[in-house]
Amino acid sequence: MTKLPSLPALGALARQRRKDVGLSQKALADLAGVGHVTVIALEKGQGALRLENAWRILAALGLAEETAQSGGE
Repeated sequence: MTKLPSLPALGALARQRRKDVGLSQKALADLAGVGHVTVIALEKGQGALRLENAWRILAALGLAEETAQSGGE
């Protein structure tokens, strides 16, 4: 069974990719179809975050498949 990365690790990965591609948190939220606060929560690795919304953000950043295959490592 593949070990999933922690929420703080996913958040750090998402934040770095977002910055690398030059998106604001609001632009990423719009692209992923989630609220701006949801992007903030993921990047901070805090809060009650629905897995579906986290996956949407990761997918918008091109990280969903990469994260699933590697376990985030």
